[in-house]
Amino acid sequence: MAKVAKLITVSLIVRVIVDDNDSDENIFDKALPALKSSLYSNSLSNVEDIKDDTECPYGAFDNEE
Repeated sequence: MAKVAKLITVSLIVRVIVDDNDSDENIFDKALPALKSSLYSNSLSNVEDIKDDTECPYGAFDNEE
């Protein structure tokens, strides 16, 4: 069976409660556990698109099996 490279686009939305003056970095740090949990939920509901990687196809790198 031939191998191909694919690009997967996902969209994650999580709700986080923060102080109204928190920096973007602090907000992201607080949201990170929920983002990781959503990503690892093994749900296809977050997948927006799967398409062929035409710019860097499989075999373009020496370290690919």
